[in-house]
Amino acid sequence: MTPELRRALQLHQSGQASAALPLYARALAQAPDDQAALYYGAIAARVCGDPALAIARLDRLSALTPHPVAELFYQRGLAHSDRGNAEPAIADFRAAIRCKPQMAAAHNDLGNLLRQRGDFSAAGQAFADALAADPEHFEARYNRGLNALQSGNLALARQELADCLERNPESADVRATLVDVLLDCGEREEARRLARASVGRLPAAPQLWNALGQAEEACGDPAAALAAYRKGLECAPDDVTLALNLGLLEGEDGDFESACARYDRIAMRHDHDGARLRRATLLPSIPDSEEHIDRMRGEFRAQLAALREQGLTLQDPLNDYGCTPFYLSYHGRDDDRVLLGELAATLRGAAPALTFTAPHIGRPRRTGKWRVGFCSHFLFDHSVGRAVHAFIAALSPDEFDVHILSAPPFVDDPLARRIRSRAQQHALPFELKAARDHIATLELDALVYPEIGMDALTYFLAFARLAPVQWTTFGHPCTSGLDSIDTYVSQALLEPPGSERFYSESLRRLPEGGVFPDYPGTALPPRLRSRAELGLPATGSLLICPQSPFKLMPQFDRTLAEILIATPDAQLLLPSARMGGLTELLKARFARSLGPHARRVACFPWRSREAFVELIAACDLLLDPFPVGGGITTWDALAAGTPIVTRPSDAMRSRFATAALTLAGQARCGTTIAADAAQYVGHATRLLNSPDERRALRQTLSRAAPDIYRDRRVVEPFVAALREAIGT
Repeated sequence: MTPELRRALQLHQSGQASAALPLYARALAQAPDDQAALYYGAIAARVCGDPALAIARLDRLSALTPHPVAELFYQRGLAHSDRGNAEPAIADFRAAIRCKPQMAAAHNDLGNLLRQRGDFSAAGQAFADALAADPEHFEARYNRGLNALQSGNLALARQELADCLERNPESADVRATLVDVLLDCGEREEARRLARASVGRLPAAPQLWNALGQAEEACGDPAAALAAYRKGLECAPDDVTLALNLGLLEGEDGDFESACARYDRIAMRHDHDGARLRRATLLPSIPDSEEHIDRMRGEFRAQLAALREQGLTLQDPLNDYGCTPFYLSYHGRDDDRVLLGELAATLRGAAPALTFTAPHIGRPRRTGKWRVGFCSHFLFDHSVGRAVHAFIAALSPDEFDVHILSAPPFVDDPLARRIRSRAQQHALPFELKAARDHIATLELDALVYPEIGMDALTYFLAFARLAPVQWTTFGHPCTSGLDSIDTYVSQALLEPPGSERFYSESLRRLPEGGVFPDYPGTALPPRLRSRAELGLPATGSLLICPQSPFKLMPQFDRTLAEILIATPDAQLLLPSARMGGLTELLKARFARSLGPHARRVACFPWRSREAFVELIAACDLLLDPFPVGGGITTWDALAAGTPIVTRPSDAMRSRFATAALTLAGQARCGTTIAADAAQYVGHATRLLNSPDERRALRQTLSRAAPDIYRDRRVVEPFVAALREAIGT
């Protein structure tokens, strides 16, 4: 051994690889085939950030060695991995395992590369092999939990991560990932408890503040979530994930300027195209005026065009961008199809991998029953689940294999169990490629998205061609803007002639019948509480508009003002927004648009569905807003019998109340369906001054409600339309 090599090894063993590196070079200059200098010099080169030199030295060593040992293959695999060369790294790790089957580190690193390329089954086996070789290999156990989370095996992920936490309570990564798993499992309170305990134990870990923010959001405390994200950014001011999540929540809370400024900072500091796209597509949830709406929509289009011209790039659109164009459809404009199409084109250009086609498309189909998938996050006791559960149940198991493709976080309630009872359940991971690949393996004949635009994962999945027939429907009352979705399935009561112009998809009108078949209505309690017991004024007229504040557009303010002016004793009840900032913005707008009458608007807090219906029953009149009206809330209101005033347009999103009143037999007299704003005011003021007419309307609605809830006439046409689509 030369003095240079001896000194190099001494420095290397003492942790001074950079000082050893030139000495290895001198040793190899004197003896190019010295195996110790080649091997340890390669390790030093890789540690010092020169994997190419490491690979060259290990290649030379391999050529000199008749039977290379496992460690040589393993080190070269690490160097290839450092260079981003996955395939030669995988080959070397496998060669190391052949030489030394009990080499846990090689199994673990092989598993990581397989996981990164989306081969979760093979990765899971590699991590299991690592743990079989060394049950104490902490990294392999943690990676096995991550792999299970990414592949949708939440039970295994929870088990492995809980084990990791017990073995190493000081691991911030383990704690944050376990919070993610608990949230995906629907264990929101347990996730929040763990997140709160974790930031108390490790307050300098930004990933734990992010986990706490996510948990507080899931538990319905957005103010606490905002505080958690801000605290995390105090610890790590340049943490992109925290900043993106805070910007998203600030926008949701109506703090438009802060959200814009935050996205601008992220884009500038980190050259982050996802932040640029978020900034371009950010829309106010409570617009100031109709002119404000038009200006923001114009900027939306202009900024998308500018980003396309600049050449936007998104490696992972779900995590880099992760938004949906939700608020566009509530502005009441006719050009949603155009704007959504431009957003889709921008995203396809920025992330070409979104344009994916499943391998079975275009091939002869497998024999057997028709395979139909329903992909959604909301197939539980939610407006989407209540709207489509009967359609799913109507698909006979003798004819159809039905697959429920659930996006996380998962919810387990009676309606969710009812939906799953006659179908195969798939828990999709919150990872676009993994979720898409999983759906592709099912070789579906038809894929139905009950809503597109309310959930980021399903929105981005819908860009792909995963079945020959792809539908969406009115879980979200707006076109998708995607050329990958063939048909928008709607209902004749909701679609007047000419409404095809609103859709990028072909429009399929199901025949007359109940819009929401087998609706799980809420029965009123045997004794309705008095106004006083409900905390309401005992005298005067009570109006209620039980819609989320983001549905209340400025043009409706003028109508509210006229109604309040015409009925001086009336008070209007509105639900408080989930985000306190939105309620304050709406109050500020009302102060301008309603003037002194804004004092007669009161907000009520969230309550159970049963208490919500009882509150509606205590009111004299329900005001359905325009240009976008209520949907599921209108069906809930039928049980209360409270008269409804509505003003439909040609767009489906304004016509649910009209459909309900038509089914109840009220359309013939036209007493509550207005043709314009002036007639809307006239209907409302007349009814508030006509208790006998209100009583008659209550009786009509109350008698009709049970039959409307049980109306299944639309179900068989849906099944027939599906047969026709997949059978051609």
